[in-house]
Amino acid sequence: MLTSLVIKNFILIEDLELFFAHRLSVLTGETGAGKSILLDAVGFVLGSRAESSLVGANGDTAVVSATFEIGAGHPVRSLLDENGIIGSELVFRRTLTRDGKGKMLLNDMPVTVTLAKSIGAYLVEIHGQFDNHRLLDPSTHIAVLDEFGGIDAGGVAVAYSKWQIAMAEHARAREEFEKAKADEDYLRHNLDELAKLNPSAGEEELLDARRHSMMAGEKVRTAIADALANISRFGPEPSSFISGAARILERADVPDITAMLDSAASQLMDAVERLTDLSAAADGDNLDDITDRLFKIRELARKHRVKPDELPGLLVSMRKIAEGLENSDGFLRGLAAKEEVAKAEYDYEAAALTNARQRAAETLAERVLAELAPLKLGGATFRVNIAPVHPRPNGVDDVCFVGSMNVGAREGLLHKIASGGELARLTLALKVVTMDSGSADTMIFDEVDTGISGATAAAVGERLARLGANLQTLVITHSPQVAARGANHYRVSKSYNEETGRTTTLVEALATRGRVLEVARIISGDKITQEAINAAESLINN
Repeated sequence: MLTSLVIKNFILIEDLELFFAHRLSVLTGETGAGKSILLDAVGFVLGSRAESSLVGANGDTAVVSATFEIGAGHPVRSLLDENGIIGSELVFRRTLTRDGKGKMLLNDMPVTVTLAKSIGAYLVEIHGQFDNHRLLDPSTHIAVLDEFGGIDAGGVAVAYSKWQIAMAEHARAREEFEKAKADEDYLRHNLDELAKLNPSAGEEELLDARRHSMMAGEKVRTAIADALANISRFGPEPSSFISGAARILERADVPDITAMLDSAASQLMDAVERLTDLSAAADGDNLDDITDRLFKIRELARKHRVKPDELPGLLVSMRKIAEGLENSDGFLRGLAAKEEVAKAEYDYEAAALTNARQRAAETLAERVLAELAPLKLGGATFRVNIAPVHPRPNGVDDVCFVGSMNVGAREGLLHKIASGGELARLTLALKVVTMDSGSADTMIFDEVDTGISGATAAAVGERLARLGANLQTLVITHSPQVAARGANHYRVSKSYNEETGRTTTLVEALATRGRVLEVARIISGDKITQEAINAAESLINN
C-alpha cells in the first residue's frame, strides 16, 4: 500500500508531502489545477520515462519519493529477495536534473530504472491516461483467468516437466546408441584390448614400485650370476677338484693340509648352493615382463585419456555399452514407451486445465458484461478467447480478452479499440470482478468518469468504493457522485505567488466540512449555493 508521497520541484509542485490511507481516496480540483501532476509523480518515481521538462522552476533538480508497505507474503517479495532488498517498507526515491541526469534509489540502494519499474508493477496499477493496463495486457490474461477461477496449473507443470525429462532421456539415449553403433568396430577393438590386459585398481603403482626395487637389486643379481659362472668353469661339481686333492695328500700323510682341503670343499659346496638359491629367487620376477605390463597400462590410460586406476571402470563401462548395443532396440523401445506415457499424462492434465479455463472464462465474461451497462458501456462486448498453442508448462492455451466498444463493431484487443475513459471504466469493471483474485495493492484511476454523469457516475462511484474496500484505490474525478464516495478526499488547487512570479500546485486533505464544500463546488461551480451544499451532504451521507 502507498503510504506517503513526497514531491519537490516537480513541474508545478514546489514542496508537497502527502499521506495516504486504505479504502477509496478521491482527488478533485478545478480543471488545470494539476491533479494529473500527482499521477505523473507516481509514474516518475516508479520508473516511467523522465524528461527535463518535469523539473520545476524552483531549482535545477526534481525529487520524488514514494513509500509503500508490503506484507511478508507479498508477490513482489521473491523479486526483492533476488536483488538483496529487505524490509517490510519500500522507499522509492528518484531525482532528475535539468540537464537530464538522474538517480533511482530503493531503500537507499541504487537500482536501475528497469528494476524499479518491475517492482512497481507489483505495487501500483495506474489506469487512464497512462499506458499501464495490467488487466488489458494479453501476457497477463492467462494468470488473471486462473486467479479468477481458482485454477491451479501446478499439476500440468509437473506433468510437463516429467514429459520433457522422458523426452530428453529418450533423445539422448538414441543419439548415444547411434553414435556407438557407428563406432562399434573401434569400441570392440578397444574392449578386446582392455579385456586382454585386464588391469586392476592400484596395479600401476604396485608395478612401478616393484620395477624400481628390481632395478636397484640389479647389481646384486649380476654379481651372483658372474660368481656362479666363474665357479662353473671347474665343472658341475667344482668341490670335487678340492676333494680329489685332499685324497691325494692322504697318501702322503699330510693330515693338517688334508683337513683344510676337506673343509674348503665343504664350504665351496655350501657357497654354490646358496648362490644357486639366490639366483633362483631373483629370477622369480622378470623385470622385462613387469616393465612391459607397466608401460602397456600407461599407454592405454593415455589413449583413453583417463588415469591408470580408472581403466578397470572404463572396461566395465565399455562392456555395458557393448551389451547395450546388442539390446539397444529393446532399450530404446522402453524409453519411447516411457515418453509416450508421460506425454499422455500431460495431455490429460492439460485437457482438464483447458476445460476448467473455459468454464471460468464463461463466468468471467458474464460478470464483466453485467458490470458494463451501468458504466455507460452497454453497447460493449467482452469475451475471453482461448486458442490452442504448443504445449507449455502452463498448458496448451493462449488466453486473451477481446471485445468491442460499440454494437456491431469488430472485436479486437481491448486496449487497442477503447478510448481513455472507456478503457478506465472497462478496467474498473474487470477489477471489480477480479479484485479477490490477486493484483497490485494500489489502484489509481484517471479519466474514469470522462463523459458521464448522473446514474452512470453514481455506478462508477459505487464500484470504486467496492474496489476500495479491498484495495487501496485513488481516483482523479470531476464527478460529485464519485467524489462523495471517497473515504479520503484531497483537493488540488493552483496558487500564484506575486513575489516569485511562479504558479504552484497545492494539495489539501479535506475534513468533513471541507468535503461538503468541495463536492458542492463540483455541483454548482465557483458560486456555491445552499442547494448545492444540501445536495453534496445528501450525496456524502447516502
